[in-house]
Amino acid sequence: MSKILCIDYGKKRIGLSITNSIRSIAFGLDTVNSNNIICTLYKYLKYEDIDTIVIGLPIRFDNSLFPIEKDIKKFIKIINNKYPKLIIKRIDERFTSKIANYYLINTRLKRKINQLKKNKNFLDKDKISATILLQEYIKY
Repeated sequence: MSKILCIDYGKKRIGLSITNSIRSIAFGLDTVNSNNIICTLYKYLKYEDIDTIVIGLPIRFDNSLFPIEKDIKKFIKIINNKYPKLIIKRIDERFTSKIANYYLINTRLKRKINQLKKNKNFLDKDKISATILLQEYIKY
């Protein structure tokens, strides 16, 4: 079975997560600079068996969309043009950043943050947010 890649799109950084081959568990994959997302996406699509990409839908509490949605739509158009066979799914991303922050604050790692600052990728809110989004998606 193909894997699912999830993208937590941001203006500066983009979090990525991926499922295992049976689509039962989401794993944090990477955080990339938004300028490098197309090259990074190409790398993962080349070496991983991915047929679906899940992208967060930035909805406000009043159900309107955040302005970044315009950038996300442009990004999706680029993906559709470059990889027309990929399935693109959207998922409501409300609260994922708050949940990721909660996770970071309430883990035992809080005591070790100074030691772990060298390994920033491990304590990466964007990657954690993408993992939470993907785990929510595969639950249903």
